[in-house]
Amino acid sequence: MKTSYKGAIALTLGIVEVSFWSIVLQIGGSRIGILPELFYGFLIGTIASVAISLALNRGRGLMAVTRQPRLLGIIIVAGLLNDLLTQLFLGIGTLGTNPSIGSILYRTWPIFVALLTPLVLRQKVKGAQYAATVIGFVGVYLIVSSGTLFSISAAQAPYVGALMLAALCSSFSILAMNKYNVDTAGAIALFNIASFIAVSAIVLATGTNISIAFTPVVIISLLFLGVLAYAAGTMVYYYAIKVLGSMVTGNAALSVPFMTILFSFLMLGTPIEPYYVVAALLISSGILLQRRYSAHQQRATKNKVLDHLTIFDVTGVFIGNKSPTIMRGIAGENRAFAIKLNGGKTDDKPHHDLFSKYGCVSFTNKKPHAAATPEEIATINDAMKLSRGETALIGLGNPDRLEDAFAEFVSNPENSPKQSEAEWRK
Repeated sequence: MKTSYKGAIALTLGIVEVSFWSIVLQIGGSRIGILPELFYGFLIGTIASVAISLALNRGRGLMAVTRQPRLLGIIIVAGLLNDLLTQLFLGIGTLGTNPSIGSILYRTWPIFVALLTPLVLRQKVKGAQYAATVIGFVGVYLIVSSGTLFSISAAQAPYVGALMLAALCSSFSILAMNKYNVDTAGAIALFNIASFIAVSAIVLATGTNISIAFTPVVIISLLFLGVLAYAAGTMVYYYAIKVLGSMVTGNAALSVPFMTILFSFLMLGTPIEPYYVVAALLISSGILLQRRYSAHQQRATKNKVLDHLTIFDVTGVFIGNKSPTIMRGIAGENRAFAIKLNGGKTDDKPHHDLFSKYGCVSFTNKKPHAAATPEEIATINDAMKLSRGETALIGLGNPDRLEDAFAEFVSNPENSPKQSEAEWRK
C-alpha cells in the first residue's frame, strides 16, 4: 500500500475522533471541571500511549528520544503546547461559548501554520496565501461579533481569545513535529507524560480538588479523551501530518466543524446559528486557498544556484521505513528533498560520491536505494507528477548540506535540469 494511502486512512480516523473533541470537553468539563478532566485524561493518556509505544517497538522509539537532550526538550515543549495548553484553552473557550464555536475557531490552526511555515520550515509563501489568511480571519471575526459584523460580544471575546490561543499552540506543535522526525508513538507518549506532570503541578499549586464522582458519563468522556484523543487519535493524526503534510491534513479537516455542529446539535441540543455555517465556510475557504497555493511547497533556499528549481520536500514519504540508512537520513532535523531532472541521463551520473561528500545519501526514482520500497517511490512519482520518462534525484540528510549538494550537482551543465519557468512557478 502506498504511503499516501496509509496516511489517508490515518487522517480519516483522526478526523472522526477530532469531531467529538470539543463536545466531550464540554460534557466532562461541565460536570467535573477542566483541571480534573485534564488530570485524569492525561493520566489515562500516559498509560495508553506508553502501552502503544511498547506494543509497536518495545518502547525503543521513546527511549531513542530520551537519549538526545536537545530533541527531548523540543518534544516536551511541543507536547505541552499540543496537549496541555491547547486542551486547556480549548476547554475554557468551549465552556464559555459552545462546542460548535469551539470547533470552528480551533480549525484556524492551518492558517497559523501557513503564516509560520516560512519562519520554521523555510518554505516560500505567495501573496494569495496571505489573502486566504484574511478571508479565514473574517470568519473568525464573524464569530467574535456574534454574526453582526459591527459589534464585538464582550461576554464571549475572552473565550474566543482562548480558542484562538488553542489554535496557535497547536500550530507551533504541528510545525515542530513536521520539522523534527522522531518515532511518533514515542513522541506522543512523551506528550502525555509531560502534560500529566505539568497539570499535576497546576492542580497542586491551585489546590484543585480532584476527588470526583465517576459517573458513567464522566468515565466515558475521560476514556475518550485519554485513549482516543490523547493517545491513539493523536498518534494517527500526527502520522497523517508527517506523511501528507500539514496543509493537506488541514484541508481535509475542513469537515470537522460541520460534523461538530451537527453532533453538538444532536447530542447536546446546541442551536445551529446561521452565522456558524457562514463563519465555517469562510474559514474553510481561506484554508482551501492556502491548500491551492501550497500544494507543491517550494523550499526557500539560501543558495542562489537553486532559485530556478522546485525543491520538493518528500520527507513524509519515508516515515515508517525501518532501514537504518533511511532512518538516519531523515532523523531529527534531517529532511528528504527531490528535484525533477527532465530528460537527463541521471542514472549514469556520479551523484553518489558528490552527495556523500556532504554527508548525504542520494538516489533516483529510476535506481532507488535498496531500502526504499516500490510504494515509497510510487508516492514520490505521484507527488512530483512525474511521467514515465522523467527522473527525480532524491537526497537525504541535513537540509543545508543537501542544498549545497544539489547546487553543486546542477551547476554542472550536463546535470542541470531543464525545468521551464512556467513549471517551477506552479
